[in-house]
Amino acid sequence: MSEPIYLVDASIYIFRAYFSMPDTFMTDEGESVNAVYGYSNFMLDFLEKKPAFSSFAFDESLNTCYRNEIYPEYKANRDLPDANLEFQLQKCQEATRLLGFHHLSLHDYEADDIIGTLQVKLAADRPVVIVTRDKDLGQLLRKEDLLWDFAADDFQGPKEVREKFGVDPNQIADYLALAGDSVDNIPGAPGIGAKSAATILNHFGDIDALYERLDDMTSLQMRGAKKAKQTLEDHEPNIRIFQEITRIKTDIDIDVALSHLERQPASAEEVGAFCDEMNFGQRVRNRMLEASGG
Repeated sequence: MSEPIYLVDASIYIFRAYFSMPDTFMTDEGESVNAVYGYSNFMLDFLEKKPAFSSFAFDESLNTCYRNEIYPEYKANRDLPDANLEFQLQKCQEATRLLGFHHLSLHDYEADDIIGTLQVKLAADRPVVIVTRDKDLGQLLRKEDLLWDFAADDFQGPKEVREKFGVDPNQIADYLALAGDSVDNIPGAPGIGAKSAATILNHFGDIDALYERLDDMTSLQMRGAKKAKQTLEDHEPNIRIFQEITRIKTDIDIDVALSHLERQPASAEEVGAFCDEMNFGQRVRNRMLEASGG
């Protein structure tokens, strides 16, 4: 089998470190770098797996994503990063570059869209391992692909996605459009919860087919089917919007080749200077230098 491509949802691991690690990791100037410390350790642990091809996708579009233009309330429930977190996000990207990993962030698109596009552009003939804890990325899984929750060392394929949500990976976007997604501030269809959304999609296949045969809802073996039909009819404009924003883009115009995803040589001098700036302890500093070949 061809070597897999590892596509890393980097921001997940930055935020995980930011919120789970104490803010006692400081630069000499008193700037907290707990997220940089935790994320750098994550990269070093990931590097031990010796990935042949990898890319790290970052969320830069915190409120500038094209989805916000379609639905302004998208992720409006989240606080924007303060000055320190912005500083740490930038330093995490710098650490990624210094260790020689391919990485991307875009003003108008999210990390999910970058990952989906790289999968389509570069992985037609090889499996993809998506390193993430985000359920939304399950919609990208093909038969041979996997989601990898790195911290838990838990792998999930299409079968596990089906067991968890009751729908197949290619139905996840429509499932979230119907059932809602509180994490992204998507309300879904009123009264249509996770179980009902799965029942509807298992019968109709997708939202487009649902609206083509909406009258069939009344014969569906589902509690409150008649009321659900009326709800779906009344809220179709919003559901169509949710369908658009829950679907991951896979056709961004990115100039990238598979060879770009090979790890590039790292500069031990630059890595050492970065470790000094971040005030890393000797253990992490030694690991960073070893990873850079220094």
